[in-house]
Amino acid sequence: MITRLRSSFPTHNIVSENSKYLYVVDYKSINGGSVAISNIHPDVDHVYIDNGNEVPVYFDGFPDNAFMITPGNHCKQCECIIFPQSCDPTDWILAIEMKYAYSIEIAFRENIDYPNCMIDQIISTVNYLRENGVIEKGRRVSAIVSFPRLIEDFSASFFSGTRSMEDIIVNDNIRIRATNRARIRSSRNINI
Repeated sequence: MITRLRSSFPTHNIVSENSKYLYVVDYKSINGGSVAISNIHPDVDHVYIDNGNEVPVYFDGFPDNAFMITPGNHCKQCECIIFPQSCDPTDWILAIEMKYAYSIEIAFRENIDYPNCMIDQIISTVNYLRENGVIEKGRRVSAIVSFPRLIEDFSASFFSGTRSMEDIIVNDNIRIRATNRARIRSSRNINI
């Protein structure tokens, strides 16, 4: 998969990492920076990935407008994808979308519609990568939709009024969860 990703998107900055503790931050909403992965606990809100078995992974933090459909028209996209360096067809792939809302009220405000927006960004990214041969057509993808600033559990209310997790698995072959953390067990198993 890494070969197809690099070939299709040669300008992407793909990072290798194998630390026990991985932190993903979207610095764009914080200081105008990029999406990054680090093995050092950041002083900002983040998605935490427990990688206790130190599985080597690749991380592609997507730049703005990373996926062009036609000149001036770009695919909706999530923040990043992460996947094991073994690049076996049975390995997991994790897509992450984050919104830095300051309160649960803002996160679920109807006129903002973050839940549907975040789900659309995940599905759009995965479909684009499938259509361009980076991810195999029938391959299942795992995904996290995250509100890193929210301490309280937001997962119970995330899918109310939106497509269900089951609908997304059946229709898009994406296993999606609303959480701020994941745990890598092996190159074939990730808990979200």
